[in-house]
Amino acid sequence: MEKLFVLIASLFLLYGCSSSRLVDEYINSESPNFRANKVLVVGLTPDEGLQRQFEYSLVNALGNENVIAVKSAEYFKLPALAINQSEENLANLEKQLLEAGFDAVLLSKITGQESKVTIGQSYRNLTKSFESFSDYYSENIPVYQPEPMEAYPVYNTETSLYCLCPGEERDLIWRGKIDIVDPPGAASTIRDYVKTLVQTLKKNNLLIVK
Repeated sequence: MEKLFVLIASLFLLYGCSSSRLVDEYINSESPNFRANKVLVVGLTPDEGLQRQFEYSLVNALGNENVIAVKSAEYFKLPALAINQSEENLANLEKQLLEAGFDAVLLSKITGQESKVTIGQSYRNLTKSFESFSDYYSENIPVYQPEPMEAYPVYNTETSLYCLCPGEERDLIWRGKIDIVDPPGAASTIRDYVKTLVQTLKKNNLLIVK
């Protein structure tokens, strides 16, 4: 029973504080304490309103940490997904950004979606393992109207930090995977996501160097 309590307490700590959590990250060991002079913030989404809202929030958060950041929607004057993704065009774009004083790009996108069961459902599933054989048998007799599962969506996202280094190819400095758990609404979800992202960058001395 003690193990059951610890598991439930851990679930509350995991999901109760924020809708966003870092689940995995990669750091380029050859680029420690990376700090850029000017960062282009890119939100890759077909929803132009959501892109502008996300980029505005992240640029403001980085600005509060004394990082010079610019919204891609403001710089390109068109959605990021509308940009020609050919190697030739990207090379020309990189040259253009370098000439404009940019030395880093921070790019975020949604990579997938999955469904998770709620804590209550997890608890009921777990307690079934402690039931007797007769309880288990009676509960698993086929019925015509099974109890609906309690589930919530989880969005998988990925943010990458690239260095625009003159004379070199685009160099990946850091990549983080952040899950957005049961987003309550666009504004609060973006706020939580940006907070998690900025805290992670600060922890790794990336862009925000102590």
